[in-house]
Amino acid sequence: MTSETSVTTAAEASRRRRFAAGARRWALGPPGIDRLTLVHCVHSAAEVFFTISMAGSIFFSVSPDAARPRVLLFLVVTLAPFLVMAPLIGPFVDRVRGGLVGTMTATFVARCCLALLLAGNLRSLLLFPLAFGILVVAKTYTVTRNALVPSLVADDDLVAANSRLSRTATIVGGLAAAIALAAYNGTSGAWTLRIGAVVYAAGAIAAWRVRPVARPLEPVGADAFVELVQPDVTGAVRDMVALRAAIGFALFHFGFSLRAAGDPAWVIGAVILANGMGGFVGTIVSPYMRRTMNERSMFTAALVGAATAMLAAGVVFGRVTLVGAVFVLGLAVSVGRRALDATIQRQAPHARRGQVYAGIEMWLELAWVSAACLAVAVRVAPWIGVLALAGFLALVSIAHIRNRVGLRLLRPVVAAPLCDRLLMRAETLADHHFPDEAVLVALAALRECEMQDCDTGISSTERRALLDEIESISPERAEQVIARVRRHMIHRH
Repeated sequence: MTSETSVTTAAEASRRRRFAAGARRWALGPPGIDRLTLVHCVHSAAEVFFTISMAGSIFFSVSPDAARPRVLLFLVVTLAPFLVMAPLIGPFVDRVRGGLVGTMTATFVARCCLALLLAGNLRSLLLFPLAFGILVVAKTYTVTRNALVPSLVADDDLVAANSRLSRTATIVGGLAAAIALAAYNGTSGAWTLRIGAVVYAAGAIAAWRVRPVARPLEPVGADAFVELVQPDVTGAVRDMVALRAAIGFALFHFGFSLRAAGDPAWVIGAVILANGMGGFVGTIVSPYMRRTMNERSMFTAALVGAATAMLAAGVVFGRVTLVGAVFVLGLAVSVGRRALDATIQRQAPHARRGQVYAGIEMWLELAWVSAACLAVAVRVAPWIGVLALAGFLALVSIAHIRNRVGLRLLRPVVAAPLCDRLLMRAETLADHHFPDEAVLVALAALRECEMQDCDTGISSTERRALLDEIESISPERAEQVIARVRRHMIHRH
């Protein structure tokens, strides 16, 4: 009987260990990326303390009319870090070979010191300069983290890894928000910042523990950077810029318009919670979506879904429909972000990844801040803002679908002759503003046509001249060349 009890106890202990290991893997990921996930969770918690302290000091402490100029100033301060980051921080991160972990650790130490200074200057002229410093360092952390992720996971696992990072950080951020709100209500914005400084210090320790598993980035040739101008990549960035603009407008418009209309504070809180919950659900569904569709299809679902939800909320406007529409928009932004990260990290060279993300983050933040400034400056009813968002997202969805259909022409029907397929590809490249590639593909179509004993009408001398000017050829010149090739190929038939 004793032996049976021992076996049962051992089996139960084994099950508990397996459950704990599975839960840890779900939350933090496999060995290597788990340490970075923990760092990102601490970062998320610390940023929540900073944000709540700033929101309480700038927005909720005064009337809506008095808060508008303060919020506009803070939004401009939010944008400034990206204008600095693009030309300076990105190349710096790229050049720190093997020092990414040290850079990430330094961002936590710097923010800890700045938060302590800011806690004593919430009502002085140093408020915005110190907040600016924290935001600049936070974006340095973002670039460094994005540069580290590909070295810790396989390319096929990028969507799952990015989803896990955001999902676990969202859970921790939600718990931290409850603690930060309690601290703010029980003490003050200054003490909330001081608690945040302690969390930043813990983040520095967690970041340094990533050092044993981080691999240095491998240098590559400069020509690899050209991969970033592929239509799939540029299209993904444009779609994500639109989604970021939509969520920036939505949060600030509803924050001000609902408060001005006299809605209770819990309605604004429900809208903010719906956005966060949508983002959280997006981190869960994104890996499953990626198993059945590519990143471009994920963007299609995100844009069309967000536009439909906003249109429905505008037609049948109410608190419930508004919260539901913001939930769908948060979900769409989360899915789009996972798709963008996977696209960029798979196709961008390691040596330029920091610089790449600096530029991309600048455009995303520019869209978010510009839309938020518009929402703060324009005073309209909440239902009008919902319909405006629906119209904007509908236009973006139409442009996305049109662009996607155009890209399919890059892979025309195989049954068509090769020269026709090459010319169709050249025309599509010209439509998407790649004139040099378009001319090269058009000349390839001519060569294929010659192999079929066709009179192309463009002499070899003229072709050499075109090749000499290929790097500086204008879109208009490319269209003229393609039109000539098309005319001669029609005459061939």
